Amino acid sequence: MSQDIVKFQICKMKKLTQKEEEIMNRFWETGPMFIKELKEFYSDQKLHYNTLSTIVRGLEEKGYIGHEQFGNTYRYFAAITEEEYRKGALGNVVKKYFNNSYKNVVSLFVEDEKLSLDELKKLIADIENNKTD
Repeated sequence: MSQDIVKFQICKMKKLTQKEEEIMNRFWETGPMFIKELKEFYSDQKLHYNTLSTIVRGLEEKGYIGHEQFGNTYRYFAAITEEEYRKGALGNVVKKYFNNSYKNVVSLFVEDEKLSLDELKKLIADIENNKTD
């Protein structure tokens, strides 16, 4: 699959709830898991096996998770990388709140003094150096 198609699909993916994002982080950190293995991370919480299974199936419907069948059970895995998710989430924020302009995002950081001019100059230099590598 080409990178442009992947980027398009990630931008079109549905937003995750806090719990869904937490579960995705478990998959990114741990790798493929059965629901019973995922449940071990929530042993201190009253999160029922069926609830976790429903959330994971929802993530699969949204395109974030895939599965492999082992007999009559499934082992689930992250269908996208954490980096792909971050880029898609950032792209959605930029599109929704900054008129699809990364320049507007950077301008906001500079105006709010979250990014100094020296840091901005260094960032530009780093970008230019990476383009020539």
